[in-house]
Amino acid sequence: QSLVDVMMKLARNRIGALIVLPGREPLERHIDGGMYLDGRLSEPLLLSLFDPASAGHDGAILVRANKVVRFAAHLPLSTDREKLGAATGTRHAAALGLAERSDALCLVVSQERGEISIAHAGEIRPVATAAELAEAIHSFIERFAGAPVARGGLGRVGGAWREALLA
Repeated sequence: QSLVDVMMKLARNRIGALIVLPGREPLERHIDGGMYLDGRLSEPLLLSLFDPASAGHDGAILVRANKVVRFAAHLPLSTDREKLGAATGTRHAAALGLAERSDALCLVVSQERGEISIAHAGEIRPVATAAELAEAIHSFIERFAGAPVARGGLGRVGGAWREALLA
């Protein structure tokens, strides 16, 4: 399963989520708390970490090199209410807060509305379709991984799209 499929499933089920894909800049100075993990990125792992009954449900997950390396982490909050809008919550403020301070890509699922948003380069915007989400992730991969990305719904990049995504 691809990251896009997992995000769409979380949105359909109205399960809040915040996933951080780092760019080139170190994120450690911006992230507090959480628990370290060396778990292979997979649908079952992501779904279990974002399960509303789990202790880490409300925090962010940091993904690097095809691994969930940290979960239940706290990100800096944005105070820019104009960019956030009235209908957004803490996950959105955290995603935008990190996007204002780093080159990371933050993927957010609204628990209340079942919508997906992307925060990057100091901006946050909603994503309407799986194709739009896949394109945003592809663009991010191309910018930071430096390799062309196959366009098959996050299918493969030289047989290893996850590694390319998280490189």
